Amino acid sequence: MSRPALPLIFAALLFSSCYYGAMQGARTLGKGHINLTGGVTLPAYFSTADKREAESSREDYLEVYPAFSFAIGATDRVDLAVTSFGYGVGPSVKYAFLNPEGATAVSALLDMNFVVPAQVMMPRLSLCVGRLVGQDLEAFAGVDVGYGPDLANIPKTEGDTFDWDNVDNTLFSCVRAGCRYELRPPGGANAEKKWLPEAVMFQFSIPLDLSRSMILAGIGVSY
Repeated sequence: MSRPALPLIFAALLFSSCYYGAMQGARTLGKGHINLTGGVTLPAYFSTADKREAESSREDYLEVYPAFSFAIGATDRVDLAVTSFGYGVGPSVKYAFLNPEGATAVSALLDMNFVVPAQVMMPRLSLCVGRLVGQDLEAFAGVDVGYGPDLANIPKTEGDTFDWDNVDNTLFSCVRAGCRYELRPPGGANAEKKWLPEAVMFQFSIPLDLSRSMILAGIGVSY
């Protein structure tokens, strides 16, 4: 990865956000492996009435959120990364509890995110279980919980800008499930095709702390 690209990556991390869902599976990268993942999460309400009311009142309202992470495998069981969510950026660490060579993976992910507009830290813990289906596909499910500014209920000023001085802190949580498909698995036919992304990921998450019924659909691409 070229040095001129690093400032662009940092800017993308800083000005993106991902309120719910860690946008990754349960498996770690492997020692020395470097990974850049970008994705987007789109909210879908269960009823048009809820959607209209949320857009009108801006209460329990989530917009389309981009997400980014830049990670490296420190060991076979530990990943270190810079990730973004909640209008900020911060470090994260992921630990695999089981042998990375096994078909089943169980991991814990801790983010410590600095929310730039609010000038506060937002920690998030994610627990995830994954299972390989063949060589290329991992199906996973997890739960995320965190604490920080209530990004679904940011008040507005008279000038119609976000009033970060009056944002309440809240405990936020979600359950999520998805799959990650390896496009260039080690030893596979596409392993040397560097122009291909490493993997694509699909994820669905349900916020547990919002009054409105919604599901969040996410898609990500790893390089």
